[in-house]
Amino acid sequence: MFAVVSVLALLGLWAGLAFRRFKTRPAGMAPGEAVGAAPETFPGWFFRRVAESVRKPGRDAFVDRIRSLAVLRSPLPEKWLLLGLYATFLFLAASGFFFAIFIARGLFGVMLLLHFTAGVVFAVCLALTALLKARGYLPNPGPLSLPGLADGRVVGRHIGRVLKAPVPARAFVGGLFWVFTLAGFSLTVSALLPMLPWFHYQGQVVLFAWHRWSALVALLAAVAFADLEFFPRRPAA
Repeated sequence: MFAVVSVLALLGLWAGLAFRRFKTRPAGMAPGEAVGAAPETFPGWFFRRVAESVRKPGRDAFVDRIRSLAVLRSPLPEKWLLLGLYATFLFLAASGFFFAIFIARGLFGVMLLLHFTAGVVFAVCLALTALLKARGYLPNPGPLSLPGLADGRVVGRHIGRVLKAPVPARAFVGGLFWVFTLAGFSLTVSALLPMLPWFHYQGQVVLFAWHRWSALVALLAAVAFADLEFFPRRPAA
């Protein structure tokens, strides 16, 4: 079940992020679109973008976006800390999900040892990154301004306005950062607890499932965070 849910969740997230880019694409006609033609649909836009991305100009544009990432211009200690976090997480996600989806036995042997070693480095980098970047992703709500003698209806209307207000994109990115951080710490705890002599077989099974689902949450949050933070799209005019 985990393999099926993981594949469907990743495909769903990919489709959702692609649809968001379709809705926020710059106004104007698509290349080769005739004047007066019907507006481009999402499937047509999607397959056109996939075809463009595999061609040389699309590949070159992607490489240029990677080279322009702010992390590559960060001070040296911060740069290597973040690169270590990204590299270890990519390895952990690739190795863990490949074995979880395609290998019935799961991780074993040398790959399991490498996975564990990368997990130690990831945990250290994650803790330091959380300390370094936490302030930049904390919410910054305005001061509460409820009337001093407000009755229940006034308070209810005020809360309703707050809940109906659109969520700023930066706040959403910050939420993804904290989801990834908490899921990463959950991964660490669920990997360390089985090493203690406190859990029998059933406890080990529960911790293994906890580790897997935490990994899926972390991966989904990381993909969405990378799309919104590293590859933002200009809103439609």
